[in-house]
Amino acid sequence: MHVTSYRLRSARSFPGVRRAAGFTLVELLVVIGIIAVLVSLLLPALSRVRQQAISTQCLSNLRQIGQICHLYAGENKGFFPPAQVDAIEVITGGGLIANGTGAPTWASHQLKQQLFRMAQGGTMIFYCPANYLWDDEGPPNTTTSTTTPPLVLPNHDPRRFEELPVMADVTGIRIRYWYVGNPYRPSGPNVASSDIPLGNPRGYKQWQDTNADGETRDEYICKVGEKHADEIALATDQTRQASATVGWTFFHGVTDILDPGSTDAKRLRRSWKNTVYADGHCESKRPDEVKWRWGPAAPAAW
Repeated sequence: MHVTSYRLRSARSFPGVRRAAGFTLVELLVVIGIIAVLVSLLLPALSRVRQQAISTQCLSNLRQIGQICHLYAGENKGFFPPAQVDAIEVITGGGLIANGTGAPTWASHQLKQQLFRMAQGGTMIFYCPANYLWDDEGPPNTTTSTTTPPLVLPNHDPRRFEELPVMADVTGIRIRYWYVGNPYRPSGPNVASSDIPLGNPRGYKQWQDTNADGETRDEYICKVGEKHADEIALATDQTRQASATVGWTFFHGVTDILDPGSTDAKRLRRSWKNTVYADGHCESKRPDEVKWRWGPAAPAAW
């Protein structure tokens, strides 16, 4: 009894001494719940910021590609760099390309070498930062360079557009955009797959007649100064469709498969694609503004 009284008196005699304070379990759970709610609110906003940053980088790439195309045109009588009409992600290097029915193969343009020079080695602009399709690419989709030692690289690997492989051989390289300016075959369209009368050199099957005027020549552009340069694409991200009648997948925003003719306003707003046009300006387009325009077997849209 005396001891207890002493302890009580002792505690009262030292007013600065307090019991240690702490969170109760309930208080801790409340704090954790508040943090979880804040995180759930912030994550979508952070995701949108990240998507917009990637899209901005893509638009910057395309703007620089457009500048290089005009620089090329200034050195080549106004003609834009030629696209390989049957493979619009290929930048040729001087090797042989297919020709029209019954015609021999012809040597392609040494385009990758010229573009490397004009870009001063900054060829990463030809690889969309949102294009994830080729991240896991490997055999058999690889190419071995003629360098010493040989380089075995995936076809869409940006390292294939660096100085050593560019200057060492004549194979083409595959970029992560579609390049659709100035489609080229040495002797005109491939008549076996042409959607225009035989002997008429004004168009290619791969470019669809989206305005139904009977020609595909107005779906692409060859030279500086042609009409509708502000409406015709030079290069675009690799937005594509599963088929000519099935919806397409977009890389920017929500990577969502959209059905043709979709009218869901919310879904239409959350995805987009980027394109540089022949006059040099860039735009982002919503799904309802995009048409499939190339290759019925593996459609590309712009």
